[in-house]
Formats: sequence, C-alpha cells, structure tokens
Amino acid sequence: MSRYNELSYGHFVTSRTFHNKNIFRDNHCCRILLRNIDYYRKKLVFQLLGYVIMPDHVHLIMYLGVDKYPKLTISKVMHGIKGLSAQNISNYLTGSRGFYASTSSQGAKALAIRGERRIVIKIWQSSFYDFNIYSEEKLREKLNYIHYNPVRAGLCKKPEYYKWSSDRFYQFGEKGIIKIDRL
Repeated sequence: MSRYNELSYGHFVTSRTFHNKNIFRDNHCCRILLRNIDYYRKKLVFQLLGYVIMPDHVHLIMYLGVDKYPKLTISKVMHGIKGLSAQNISNYLTGSRGFYASTSSQGAKALAIRGERRIVIKIWQSSFYDFNIYSEEKLREKLNYIHYNPVRAGLCKKPEYYKWSSDRFYQFGEKGIIKIDRL
C-alpha cells in the first residue's frame, strides 16, 4: 500500500490489534499506548490532533510537518508507535520486565534471553489504514467519527464519557492524558 506525505495533509490512521483481540479493555494497556504515542510525537516531531483507543483498534489523527522534516513518513511514525507499544504491552501482559528484542510483525514466539524463555505476544496487525485529510471539513468529519466511535460501540452514552479519547479537549478545552495539538 502506498503512503502519501503531502505537505498540507493530516493523516487519519487506524491500526487494529492482532486477530482483533480486545487488548485495550485493559486500562494499563491504554496508558502504555498513549505513553508511546507521546514519546514518538516528541521524538519524530509530529502533531497529534485527535485519538480514540477502542478495545481492538486505535484511531489517530496526525499532522506531519514534512516541510520541516521531509524524511518523516506516516509509515515511520506508525512503525515506531506500534513497535514500542507492542514490546511494552507484551512485557506487561506476560509479566516480563525490561525490553526484549521483538517487532510488532514477528508474531507470538518465545525468545531465549540470558537463558530464560520470554513470551512475546503479537499485539498489532502488521498493516494499518491511512487516509489523507485534505480540508478543515474533512478534519472535523474524522474527529467527529472517532469521538463517536465509543458511543456507536456501546461503550458509553456520550463521547465525553469515554476516557480514552481526545473528545473532552475539543468539547471543553480540558487537558487530557496526552497533549493534543492545534494547527
């Protein structure tokens, strides 16, 4: 699948968990993912415009400043986020400590580390969906879509009741768990 990096485009990105497992029903897994998104937002210098973490997938709306950072691609951003979050979530779910050699696309396997066997759980599907946001109207449409996703899924009655979303930032100007950027 081709990835585009037009100068003035934001990206609406969806990534699903491996076999659509409900990994993000666990609040700690949600915190790990947000911490990793924030880490790569700072490291790779992109803007996070919105997000929602659903039990089996995540939606992100990002703006890449490719005019300043021409080598930055959506694939590089997602590879970083998914790779590090997979490692951290796998460690959490298996009770492992520290970081072990793994990638999000390698699947579940046991690794021999210092004579011990560590289980690495595959967290993410290897691909992701990316849609270029080319106008303010399309940005509002995608933000509305992601913020109402938990309501449509029956996880809450109103978007502002869902903890793992940027909705309260847009409705009430509240700082959330992770910083949301404005263009």
